[in-house]
Amino acid sequence: MNNYLSFLLLVFLGVVFVGCANNDSRPADMPKLVPCTVTILSEGRPLPNVDVDFHSADPDFRWSAGATTDANGVAKMVTYSRYFGVVEGEYSVTVTKLERDTFDPERPPKSINVFTLTDPQYIDSKTTPLKINVSGKTVQSFDVGKTEKTVLRQENPL
Repeated sequence: MNNYLSFLLLVFLGVVFVGCANNDSRPADMPKLVPCTVTILSEGRPLPNVDVDFHSADPDFRWSAGATTDANGVAKMVTYSRYFGVVEGEYSVTVTKLERDTFDPERPPKSINVFTLTDPQYIDSKTTPLKINVSGKTVQSFDVGKTEKTVLRQENPL
């Protein structure tokens, strides 16, 4: 019986080890990624907790990159949410910082407001004026100006 349990444990550990090793492998056709760090500022001050995304003009491009800024407004860009770096190229940069109305869960309203704290132009890849050319290790800052709450949409809170 002990040998049988030992065998099962070894099989289990082997499956876990092989499965974990395969989960970290990059897709075979993934292009080379280069380090890219973006700093988002608001009137010269770091803007924390902002979602930053890169958008290629090529509709067939599939190597999306994004990150969230830290307390210093710095985002270290990641491809597919897990591979550090970005495929070299030109991108439109969207910057999204959303906030929702707070409410009492015991008495939820019929709708709540969703606000953007940055100018709405920065949310859409077609309207954002922010552009970046990633070529080799890239470091760039963007200042999105004043932050203020603008109602973006209404949502059902439930």
